[in-house]
Amino acid sequence: MVTHYAASRFLEHASMGPSPDSVARVRTLGLQGWIDEQLKKPASQIVTPTDLINFDQNADQARNARMWVAHNNAMFDMAIGADDQLRYRVTWVLSNFLVTSTRRISPYGGSEYWNTLMGSAFGSYGALLKTITLSPAMGNFLDNNQNTKSNLNENYGRELMQLFSVGMVMLNPDGSVKRDAAGKPIETYSQRDVIEMTRALTGWNFVPLPEAVRSIRNNPNWANFAVTMAPRDASQHDTDAKVVLGKTIPAGGNAAKDLDAVVEILMNHPNTAPFVSLRLIQGLTTSDPSPAYLARVSSVFTQTKGDLAAVVRAILMDTEARAGDVPGKGSTHFGRIREPFLLHTSVLRGMSCRLATRRSGQTNEVNLMTEKRPLYAESVFNFYPPNHRAPGSNLLAPEQKTLLSSEFSSRLGRYGDWQDEQLLLAAGCEIAPFKQAIAKSDDALIDLLSERYFRGAMPGPVRQGLKDGLAGQSWQRDTPTRFLGATMQLATFTPSMGAIK
Repeated sequence: MVTHYAASRFLEHASMGPSPDSVARVRTLGLQGWIDEQLKKPASQIVTPTDLINFDQNADQARNARMWVAHNNAMFDMAIGADDQLRYRVTWVLSNFLVTSTRRISPYGGSEYWNTLMGSAFGSYGALLKTITLSPAMGNFLDNNQNTKSNLNENYGRELMQLFSVGMVMLNPDGSVKRDAAGKPIETYSQRDVIEMTRALTGWNFVPLPEAVRSIRNNPNWANFAVTMAPRDASQHDTDAKVVLGKTIPAGGNAAKDLDAVVEILMNHPNTAPFVSLRLIQGLTTSDPSPAYLARVSSVFTQTKGDLAAVVRAILMDTEARAGDVPGKGSTHFGRIREPFLLHTSVLRGMSCRLATRRSGQTNEVNLMTEKRPLYAESVFNFYPPNHRAPGSNLLAPEQKTLLSSEFSSRLGRYGDWQDEQLLLAAGCEIAPFKQAIAKSDDALIDLLSERYFRGAMPGPVRQGLKDGLAGQSWQRDTPTRFLGATMQLATFTPSMGAIK
């Protein structure tokens, strides 16, 4: 038997937020059964309208604006309503350390990169590394399309090691740092390794656009984002021998063979399992896993040669992850802060919405709610560093870096549009239960909030705080959806809704 509390908590780890339907499904199938069902679901994909792919975005500003709208709508709608929720959540986690950003690539390029991650989320991590290396979006974002034998560009080769696979210091399987005799961390790679890696990755470029659209100026699809990069002229790949991380790539290989060799070296490196496993654990269950938890997941990564489906299952079903499914049984050390995007999707999914809500007065455009949205990071280091520690403690808390004054200011007005009930109804949100509770009493509304957003176990101080806050909103009671918006503004400031324990 799976309790409402356990199913809700599990979905906080494995989806973009619990919904009444998903909680019921988990309770019917069990945790393992739900994972099995999710792993079999085909990957949702963003389908960009053909007229928003190849055009002159400077000459046609209206179409350029529609391209952005189409991208943002698809990203948010999928997060709220896609049936393959586990895949979307894992893709969201992957996108936060295998970073590209529509601050540099076009929205269409971002959509195609998201499709790439969605399609690879449950496959081999080695295959994923190869796939993103050949992604035109990544080639554009980190400049590997410019990396040739005669003009090396180290940007991608460095980040492939530093951020995507082995990290900067040597690790034990439990994530602890290896140190030399003097107690200093042992570096994973040297500048020489960066150069050798860069040489091995030379010679890739975007596939030329079809002749019919090749002459379009300022084309957002200039990199042919839906088509995997291909080798340049053979002379642009360095065919001499390379030594990467102590392993020799023999002379005479072409671009494709050397890329395969690079992936094999990275996947066999002892750091990759704990490094990648930590990133996945942090994004799914807890920001600062115990060494034993990380070691168990790393072992699965190693044994399965990076099978992401197996690793994700191990993360979600680990005894430490599930201990908290019984109230009061989990470790006080366990948990993570919800990123602003995840907090927002959780709010809408808790209302059974089928789509993201639109802007008031611009009902064709999704209400973005936060700058911390998918594929919009300011740099390859994402919205937060994975090694950020909470001030005053030694606890890893990467997502805490998103809790800026601007974020809290944004939350104050985030649900103001809800005075227009049609915005919620158009998104398929089931607001009747909330309106009925509002009409009945504040206690009835708080009971419903407890069920949808606190696993049915809202802490007493939070209940009293919300009750006091609702008393101050009495002037809005004549408009139930406005009152609901004010209620959600209050609720999203409570620590137990903003964090997952």
